[in-house]
Amino acid sequence: MNSSEKMVAIAFDLNFRHAAEIFSGVSDYVTEARLDWQLMPLNFGFEVRLMELAESGQLAGAIGTFVSDGWVEGLTEHGVAAVNMFNFSAIHSIPNVGPDDEATGRAAAAHLIAQRAKRFAFVGADGVYYTRLREAGFRAGLPDATKLIELRPGTLLAEQIKALPRDSGPLGMFCSNDLCARELILEAQRQGLQCGRDILVVGVDNDPSESIFAGIGISSFQQPIRETGYKSAQALHALLTQGHLSPDLTLQTPAKLIPRASSLSKGRARIAQQAANLLHDHLADAELDIESVAQTLGISRRVLELALREQLGTSPYQYLSTARLDLAKRLLKTTKLPIMEVGSRCGYPEPHHFSAWFKQRTSQPPKAFREQQTMHEGAGAR
Repeated sequence: MNSSEKMVAIAFDLNFRHAAEIFSGVSDYVTEARLDWQLMPLNFGFEVRLMELAESGQLAGAIGTFVSDGWVEGLTEHGVAAVNMFNFSAIHSIPNVGPDDEATGRAAAAHLIAQRAKRFAFVGADGVYYTRLREAGFRAGLPDATKLIELRPGTLLAEQIKALPRDSGPLGMFCSNDLCARELILEAQRQGLQCGRDILVVGVDNDPSESIFAGIGISSFQQPIRETGYKSAQALHALLTQGHLSPDLTLQTPAKLIPRASSLSKGRARIAQQAANLLHDHLADAELDIESVAQTLGISRRVLELALREQLGTSPYQYLSTARLDLAKRLLKTTKLPIMEVGSRCGYPEPHHFSAWFKQRTSQPPKAFREQQTMHEGAGAR
């Protein structure tokens, strides 16, 4: 490390599947801001190594999932600027960057209410701060005077499910993560309960393996992992250069619900969401045809059109075009992919077709849109 470089540790051991996205988000910000940071990734059991680096005087900053304010104090007293990611613990002494867990809970409640759940339950383990935040948001999103059933995963889950009321319509269940959702679904099925009829289940993390083992697509919130890494680096940069955060710096990012069969009531609501998921999964397919979407779902084109119009207020073609435009904007704004590659990922492999389509929808060609976004972010970072 030369004398001008700053060593910054990225310490993240909660979910190895997310580590690469976190590091990618941090790296993207470092590249865009042209920072002289030497990034040091640390994973499982990082605490000892991180404190050694702090004590050595080599460490300028740290981004991580920290366990307590007391532990963070050991970093800051050695002059290390720190940013906490996610809400694994309640941290108050340094900035917290990550998903808005209370908003996630409120969104789960809104989705289950829209699916006509009559009663509601929360499933999550004690001891993790984000679980409490998600439960608080879920409670806040329910109608006043709603009695919330609380379940805890583990050895007593079967008995808790057996004691659930089984009348008055489906039970809307929000699980603190997809692992809880999968365990809940499998045990409920063993007891004769069906998703879409008796229970409506939503999880968090959008982990495809949990859906595979559950035998049903689990509705889940996709966490903003890469965005968390990017915004954590942005916050740390402000701390290192200014000593404080800009008041307009957004630290929390909403998670996105991906509805699937586990939380969708029977009928057109399920058809519409299955169609929406299928369209999103094939945005890059330039040959995607609405007839083939209907055939894949085993329905007629007319049924598909009615379901989307009734549930989402749009047509299949309008929905597909809007989804592709949203993806194009996001890729142009948050990545350095060549414009040709952005177009290909959005179902327009011919660059001139993509540029013409994008300009028609936004009044700007893709290159100008990207340059404008870059200028805007640069002005906001100053």
